[in-house]
Amino acid sequence: MRDRAARPTSNPTHLWRHGPLPSLYDFECPGSSDGWIKKFKARFCARGDQQLEGVDFFETYAPVVQWSTVRLMLILEILLKLKSKQGDITAAFLHADIPENENVYVEMPKGFEQKGKVLKLKKTLYGLRQSPRAFWQYLTEKLEANGMKQSELDPCLFIGEKVICIVYVDDLLFWARDDSDINDLAFGLRDLGVDLEEEHDAAGFLGVSLIP
Repeated sequence: MRDRAARPTSNPTHLWRHGPLPSLYDFECPGSSDGWIKKFKARFCARGDQQLEGVDFFETYAPVVQWSTVRLMLILEILLKLKSKQGDITAAFLHADIPENENVYVEMPKGFEQKGKVLKLKKTLYGLRQSPRAFWQYLTEKLEANGMKQSELDPCLFIGEKVICIVYVDDLLFWARDDSDINDLAFGLRDLGVDLEEEHDAAGFLGVSLIP
């Protein structure tokens, strides 16, 4: 029996995790392009650096918008006199589901521990290696459900009948000829459960100052 029990651990093709992933709190003060603090954030995170590929996750790739696409859209905004608006998805990674073929266990949050208990995640969590990919798939599905078509040239560019949207992880930028068209898309996303917070125009997108 001892020989059989030791066999998997002696085989390098088998990976085993002993216990749940460690967890921690993350505190941030995101700032605007002019240096002012926009908000205070506190997040419960998993130690993704402790994950084992093939045990805790399988795929991680998630695209982000190309800066050439961002520059092109800013040029079109000026030439076509388009309206623009930013959007930020609150607690973005908590929207997406953990893939069915993955089981992720995390320690209880500090201060809320229960002896002998750990968390089995149903939703992705900040810090997990698979979270960006799972959220990307979630957001793509919600945008397409609202009539937005993914570009073949840039997977983070979505084109609708009246609105164009680019995505950088959980930051969105919308363009349309009329503000009401952007608002309609925002309402449509919220109706599907996306916790979208609308902000100002394109100025300050991802901390970049736009000088008129």
